[in-house]
This record gives sequence, C-alpha cells and structure tokens, in this order.
Amino acid sequence: MIFKTLTLNNFRVFNGQTTIDLTPRKEGMFERPIILFGGLNGAGKTSILTAIRLALLGKRALGAVITKKDYLSYLNEQTNKTATKAQQDAEGSITLSFSHTHQGKHNLYEVTRKWQLEGDEKLTLTINGEQDTSLNSEQVQAFLHEIVPPGIGDLFFFDGEKIAELAEDDTGSYLKEAVQKLLGIDIINRLSNDLDIYLKGLGAETADKDTLKKIKAAEEQKHQITQQVNATRDKADSIGAQLTELKNKIATKEHEIQAQGGAWAKTKDQEQAQASELIELEKELTAKIRQELSGSLPMALAPTAMQNLIEQLTSDQQIKQAKAFGNELVQALPNLESALNQKFDAQSSDIMATVNSYFGQLVNQTALAEPKLDISDSEFALINAQVTEASQSQALIKELSTTLSQTQNKLSSLSINIERAPDAADLHELYTALRELEKQRDTISKEYISELLKAKEFKAKELELAKRLEKDYAKLKNNHSADKAVERVELSQYVLQDFKHALTELRVTQLEELFVKAYRKLARKEDLKLSAKIDPTSFDVNLVDAEGVIINRKSMSAGEKQIFAFAILEALGKLSGKVLPVVVDTPLGRLDSKHRDKLIKHYFPEASEQVILLSTDTEVDEDFYQAIEHKVSHAFEIEFNQHTNCSTLREGYFWAELVQEAI
Repeated sequence: MIFKTLTLNNFRVFNGQTTIDLTPRKEGMFERPIILFGGLNGAGKTSILTAIRLALLGKRALGAVITKKDYLSYLNEQTNKTATKAQQDAEGSITLSFSHTHQGKHNLYEVTRKWQLEGDEKLTLTINGEQDTSLNSEQVQAFLHEIVPPGIGDLFFFDGEKIAELAEDDTGSYLKEAVQKLLGIDIINRLSNDLDIYLKGLGAETADKDTLKKIKAAEEQKHQITQQVNATRDKADSIGAQLTELKNKIATKEHEIQAQGGAWAKTKDQEQAQASELIELEKELTAKIRQELSGSLPMALAPTAMQNLIEQLTSDQQIKQAKAFGNELVQALPNLESALNQKFDAQSSDIMATVNSYFGQLVNQTALAEPKLDISDSEFALINAQVTEASQSQALIKELSTTLSQTQNKLSSLSINIERAPDAADLHELYTALRELEKQRDTISKEYISELLKAKEFKAKELELAKRLEKDYAKLKNNHSADKAVERVELSQYVLQDFKHALTELRVTQLEELFVKAYRKLARKEDLKLSAKIDPTSFDVNLVDAEGVIINRKSMSAGEKQIFAFAILEALGKLSGKVLPVVVDTPLGRLDSKHRDKLIKHYFPEASEQVILLSTDTEVDEDFYQAIEHKVSHAFEIEFNQHTNCSTLREGYFWAELVQEAI
C-alpha cells in the first residue's frame, strides 16, 4: 500500500479544503521514502495522523469499544471551529487515496468520510475513479479492515505517546493484546466462550407433554403455511403467463418500429454496442501506448548514439578481457618454461622464445589500450538489454498506433451510421402503442413481484417453523446423545487450547528473533550483545546480556526504553506480514543524541516503502535533516495562524535552502 493524497475539509485546524501530496518521489533510480512534515506544537501535525487513522479505521481508531453516538459526537468535534462559526451545519470530511494490490489486482482506491452536525457519517469507496455502489458503509469499512486490521494499524500509525506507553509497559499487556490480534487468538477465545454457552444449554431441556403439544401445534401451523405458499405461487405463475404474453406483444411492436425505420434502425443497437466496444479498445490501446512511452523508448530516439555506445562498450569489454588474459599469461609463463626445460632440455630455449614472441605480440596489441567507459559486466548487460528493449518498444508502439488509428476510423464511421437512424418522432403512433403495452407490462410486473414477495414471506415463516420444530425435535433426544455432544464440545475446547498454545509459542519465537534484530540495529554499540526472551503467557519482554542475566527494564533510561519500544513495533510489524506505510508523530521525544542518530539513520529510512514523519524543529533539526536528506522525497511546513486559529501547508521545511536541495 502507498498513500497517494490526503484531502482534509474543515478538519480540526485545517479550514476549507487542503490536499496533501503523499506520493513518494524518486531521484533517478533511487527511492526517497520519507515525507517530512514540520510544525511547532499545536500546529496540526497530530491532525494528519488522526485523519489517516480515521480514514482507514473509522470508529475503531478511537478504541475497540465505542458507541455509534460517541463516535458521531467525536466526528462533530473534529469539524473546524472557524467553519462551524460561519455555518453551523458545516460539513467535515477526509479523503485518502492509496494504491493497493487486492486479490492479485493493483488498483487505486479512494475512501471518503463525510459528516455534519446531527447527521450520520457517509462512507464511500471509489476504485480506479469509479465509486463502488455495491457496498454499503458497513461493507466498505469491512473491506478497509481487511486491508488494515485495527490491531495492525496501531503498529504502523502511532505517535510519541504510544511509544512512551509501550516503553513504560512493564506488564506486557500492550504486547499481549497486539500479538493476540495478530495471531487471531482473540477469535479462538471467543469460539471457546461460545462453546461454554452451548454446554450450559445442554441437558437443561427434557421431553414432556408440553413439548409434544407444542410440536403438534407447530406441525399443523406449518402445514397451513405450506398451503398458502403453494396457492401464492400458483397465482404468481398465472400472472407470469400474462406478463409473458405482454412481452411478446411488445417484441412484435418493436419489430414493426424497426421495419418502419429501415436498415439504420435495424442495426442501431448493434452499432451502439460495437461503438462501446471500440471505445473500450481505444482506451486500452491508449493506456498501452502510454505504458510503453514511460519505459525504455527514449533510447530508441537516438539509434546512432546508442549503437556507438554499444560498440564502444563492446570494445572496452574486449580490452579488459585482453588485459586480464595478459596478466594471467605473465603469471603462467614461468611455470611453462620450467615444464619445457624438464621435457625438452636443449630445445626448451627455442620453444620458449617462440612462445614469448607469439604471445608478446598479442599482449603488446592491447598493452597501451585503455577502456574509455569503465563499467562492470552487469552494467553493460543492463544497458544492452535496455537498448534492445527500446527497439522492441518502438516497433510495438508503431503497431499499437496503427491499430489505434484503425479503431478511431471505425468509431467515426459507426457514429455517422448511428446518427442516420430515424428519430422516434417519425414513428409516433407505433411508439405510442408500444408505451401503452409497456405500461401494462409494468403494472402486471408489480403485481407479479407482489405475489412473489408474499410467497417469500410465507416461505420464510415456513422455514422459521421448520427451525423451531427442529429445536423441539432436539429436546426429544435421549441423554446419551447429550453426553456425546458434551464430549465433542469438550474435546473441541482441548484442541483449541492446544492449538492456541502451539501457535503462540511458535510466533513468540519468531517475535524474539525479529525483536533482537531490530534492537541491535537501533541500540548503542555496547548493547549489541543483548538478546531477548518473551514470556509466552505474560508476553513480558526481557533483555538478556551475554552471560544470560536478565536486565531490569526499570533501570533503563527513558531513551533506552523508547528504542526498546521502537524495536518491538518494528518486530510486530514484520510479524504481521503487512506491507503498509509507517506514520510517526513526534518520533524523537526524550531520546538522547546517540539514540536519535540511530533512529534517523537506521530506522526511518528503512521502516517502509513510505514513511511519514511529523516532527518539530527540535526533533528533526538541521543536523538530523542533513543526515536523512538523501531519503526525503519532499517536505511540508505546517504554519499556524494565531488570528484565525487555523493552519495552512507550504511545501518546504524550516530551512528553505535545505528543502530546495531535497525536492
């Protein structure tokens, strides 16, 4: 997942509409994953983190248990105060667009949340520019939770307070909750509880006269409803026959209209369908041409220069090979001379002189030559492949352009034919009769649907009674059957517990390895020999030194604890298997200069393909900015206006000259 843009409308300190470009930019072939936001305290950095979490998680961004009323009240509180003063029912909204691969398809998604005072939240989702109207708000939120599960979101979108909370957590409760959500252990616990409820119900029911009486009454009622279902279906079938007859009359009238309209009327529908297909083909061809234009094609625009380059590189490769051969030959000649002396004795000198003369000429031919472009074999192969690909791309674009031109010509001809089709006004009487038949069809269709709905209602009642009877029949089962059920349920619970423990131990071992790797990357040099041990029951993390002695967490400094917390978050993120952007608000609070340097150089540039940092000027200062400048895609400064109590964004950071170099 990559965030593309974030649009805030009357959200917190941002009045009106503010659109923020979050797409990471490249410098040539080098990735620049960091998008840096700078702002003083209270300027609105947390608003950006809140907006991202709210857009994806909805009310779960506020916690696991929150009522709809409290959530709507919270949304109204987020509406910009200046906007509500100007208009009491001002609308607030958040729109987050992002690219994501879902079910093997890479799409551009855009999620929008809108709310007004005393109104409900409106949640919409668009995919590749088209709104998905098949999903209601709950289904859209369920889809977003599939992409970013709430428990996982806390591992990627967090603030300094969360780091401090995790750093000071000596109980392991936060880590335990996170691991359980990652593994789905909370679902196992819920299933086990449901089985307990089922067990409580077994054995409480016994067969008696009242039960038999209820069963008999239910059977009689079910028989009556079954008769109503059959009668309603018969009536619906009769109406359906009338509806079919009307449809045939309509088809006949439409045929008369086509006959009156001539050849153009007969082919109009087909030509319209064909035109739609050609329009789609035109879009597809245009997209393919654009894709080719964005590849290696520019190399094909200078074929002579590219050919000269390949020839020069080939010559350079030959020179390097000859020099390498010469060096190896010089090293091998003494051994050859020794071998000749032993085998040929008197003639060895003449043979050796001949060998030296022959190979000397070969070596001298390249002794003075030097490669003009000294590149590696892999780089030469890459350039050669790109030149070949550019030539193929040029041929493909020519073919695509020809097909596109032919498609556009066909589309133009079809448009002329469609325009020649007769207008409905020329066939007024036939159309009037047709409309009358369509009205009759609509009336009968409504009656037909009404009867089907009645049949459906009766059928639902019939099914409900059948389920009730099934429960009543279950009460007649003997105690032996109940004992069997209890045995199966208890066995299932044992299996669930064994599975839970095995899964937990496996994941805890993996988490220990990931944590140690992350901690050693971020810790100071003197701490690199530390390892970790996680209790699979309490989930408390203990650092262990080289001698196996557990280090007291309470004795660690605040900065050391925060490095500890960052390592846990990175390990949990990798354990989740999710590839999501990382958003961090006030990331360097309470850290000393050494630990800050570790985070700046080894955590943020590598945390994800997209890292959004929300920092003050004292956290990412000039020195730290210079340390990550080569990884900064672009930067924004959030400026707060004391008079309007609102914030605005400008592209840049606290130091304009540094920003110009970075962007």
